[in-house]
Amino acid sequence: MPDIGSPAGFDVATVLTGSGVTLLLSAGIMTYGDRLQFSSGELYGISGIVLVVLGVLVGLVLVATGNR
Repeated sequence: MPDIGSPAGFDVATVLTGSGVTLLLSAGIMTYGDRLQFSSGELYGISGIVLVVLGVLVGLVLVATGNR
């Protein structure tokens, strides 16, 4: 039986959630970025690095626990 959640070879729920997080971070940076000491570009970079690190850590935990 095919996996209805992965019609194109990737998990649709994960892609939609990641897109939503990205849009929320972008909206937050556009709205409140001028109140921080970093430029918008730096905030986008920091956000990207944090998301990549979190993704790698979650992936490593999943592999270590045998779920992937």
